[in-house]
Order: sequence, then C-alpha cells, then structure tokens
Amino acid sequence: MGISQYFQRATPASAATTTTTTTTSKNSTGFWLLFGSNAVLSALSITNLGLISSMVGWLLDQKHNVHTFLIDWPGNPTPLNVEPKNMWVDQGHESNGVAGYGFFLGIFGMITAWRLRKAGRPLRSLIALAVLQFLAILFTLSAFIFVFVVTYQTTGQHIREPIAANNVGNNYPEFKWTPETWMKAVLDLPLADPSKRDEISSRVTNMVAWRWILLPLFLVDIAAFSITILTWLKQRRGTTARSSSEDPLEK
Repeated sequence: MGISQYFQRATPASAATTTTTTTTSKNSTGFWLLFGSNAVLSALSITNLGLISSMVGWLLDQKHNVHTFLIDWPGNPTPLNVEPKNMWVDQGHESNGVAGYGFFLGIFGMITAWRLRKAGRPLRSLIALAVLQFLAILFTLSAFIFVFVVTYQTTGQHIREPIAANNVGNNYPEFKWTPETWMKAVLDLPLADPSKRDEISSRVTNMVAWRWILLPLFLVDIAAFSITILTWLKQRRGTTARSSSEDPLEK
C-alpha cells in the first residue's frame, strides 16, 4: 500500500517535470523565431530610413546650394530649377514614418523575445506586440499603395523645352511630380554637366530602392505578426498543460 501511494505521488511530479522541459524547449524555439523576425524588421526599416534620409538631404542640398541644372538644348542652353512647382512629398513622409515605426517595433519585439526565453507564463507584452504589429501591417500597406499609386500617376511625363525656357528662374509649372519621376525626367534632358547626370542617376536608384523595400517590409510585418500570435497560443497551451499536471498534486 505504501509503494502504491509513493508511485501515485511520484508520477505527477515526473509529468510536471516533463511538461516544464517541453515548455522550455518551445520557449527556446519561439525565442529564435520571434527574435529573428523582429531583427529582420529592424534591419530593413533602418536601411529604408537611411535611404529616405539620404534622398531628403540630397534634395535639400540641390535646392539650397545648386539651385539649377543647366540643360544644353541645341542653340538654347537653359537653366532649370532643381525642383518643379508641384512636387508630391507626402509619400516620402509616410514611408519615413513606416521605417521609423518598424525600427522601434523590431527592437521592442527583440526585447519581448528575450524575456520570453525565461518566461514561465504568457507575457502580456506579447499581446501588446501583436497589436502593434497588426497596426504596422496596416501602416505599411497604406504607404505601399500610396507611394506606388502616386509614382505611377506621375510616370511618363516629360519636361518640355518651351515651358522650361519661358519659366527661367521659376520652378517648372507643368504636371505634378514625385522626386523620383522628376529626376528621371531630368535625366531625359541633355544635361550640360556629365558628372551631374551620374550623380542624379545614382540618387534615382536610391529612390527606387526605398520605394521597393516597402514590399519586403510589408511581408516581414505579416511574418512577425504571425509568429507572435503562434508563440502566444503555444504559451497559452503550455500554461493549460501545466495547470492540468499540477491538479493531481494538489489533490
């Protein structure tokens, strides 16, 4: 009878130990997935933030220090102001916001993942992280759509010689532009300075790059959100399993 009672008491303890080991293993797996996805999010975001900041700095330098591009039209060299009269900039501000939000969200996600590694119960910060990541998905999607719609609405436009010649000293008045589509139109002109062409071409490449980085950012947002939800659900199941294994001990 004593041996029987011993095994009845020992078995739940053994089960509890097994459950704890399994939970720790799951926490370790969840840590790497959560940490990795948020590290990628931060890396992509800071890269995009750098590209956008570089573009803004260069545009401001052109505006305040360069002022004009000399266009070598045959028999009619014309100074063209470095920016048009109607320039879309909201898409740059929104994309900059997405990048900044993603960078700090990724850091918060990595901190949450680190805490998860030693957590014995579901973290409330996981729920907060999931909410913030869902908002990031909506934010990035809206920026992606806005940037591409505005870009393609202004693609294919050309700077016309008569209008530029009649507005020397003034910003080019025709059409609406984004920095990318304006500089692409400038590259179609016979620039007098070949080095300026190379400089503008390099900057246009940066503009195209930050625009397209919004797509992988959006996909990483979805992946990070999915991993957070799955991690939270696994922790909930682990807590339920531990509670069930502890009930026989209490009895």
